[in-house]
Amino acid sequence: MSLPRKRRLDRLPREREARLSLRRIYLVPTRFGVTLIVVALAVWIGALNYGVSLAYALAFWIVALMIVSVAFAYRQLVGLVIAPQAAAPAFAGDSVSFAVRLDIPGSANGRYELRLLGGEAESRSVSHDQQIPLSLPWPAPERGRLAMPPLEIASSAPFGLIRAFSRVRLASDALVYPRPCEDARDEAGAIGGGDTRVLRTGDEEFSHLEPYRRGDAVRRIAWRVSARRGALVTKRFGGGMLSGAWLIAWRDYPAGCDTETRLSRLAWRVLRAERLGQPWRLHLPDADIAARPRQLDEALAALACFGKRS
Repeated sequence: MSLPRKRRLDRLPREREARLSLRRIYLVPTRFGVTLIVVALAVWIGALNYGVSLAYALAFWIVALMIVSVAFAYRQLVGLVIAPQAAAPAFAGDSVSFAVRLDIPGSANGRYELRLLGGEAESRSVSHDQQIPLSLPWPAPERGRLAMPPLEIASSAPFGLIRAFSRVRLASDALVYPRPCEDARDEAGAIGGGDTRVLRTGDEEFSHLEPYRRGDAVRRIAWRVSARRGALVTKRFGGGMLSGAWLIAWRDYPAGCDTETRLSRLAWRVLRAERLGQPWRLHLPDADIAARPRQLDEALAALACFGKRS
């Protein structure tokens, strides 16, 4: 993509929902359409030279077909509504799947082609009056918030002679977490030169129930609830921080360790603690996050956005 063209696309407003009108739709002839126009021109020239009335009729018929194709091409896209959906987070180096929803107006029928500019296209045949969810992959080379690139939607239905297309920028982004990097010094929760941190912050209060995990204390098993459910469940407690929690801190690494390496190792340690069912607490210079239900995403998001401008 050339630089001037990219700048023009970047000036497009970011929209929470894009509704296509006639002004936003552009038309170009397809390769087949260009071939047909050349054939019509050749037939017209032949008709002028030889005075064959059937040749005139054929030339006029081709021109009429192109004009009708223009009307049908507009009809494919006009009134179409494109809305972004929540994009699932990914780790740096993987691909993010940006999700969009197409609201097809009741008058439309055909085949649509969507692509993020610079990426691969996805085609979908649809019938009228439908809502179609689509997922469009995009590479995520580094952590942070990845804005959705400009989106192009096109259709050459029903005759394949005219291609109608429009480009929009949707107000959607995806979180890209740091790529987890195994910390070779981490053995049995001991990080930072063998320093195992255990936090105790007084009385604990009941937080929630979770399925039993191997190694859970017997005294924490909710026997009555387990009997009703037919499966062992364990009580989880809060109150500042669970006793015996791992403290996963920014300061565990020497000053010479670069930021990206620290974040990757911290992400790996948080995921490892979560996988083992071990209570944890993440301490960053600008955040302090304790392990609670659904807090893993918050911790990874804090690592993803660390030092990034909003």
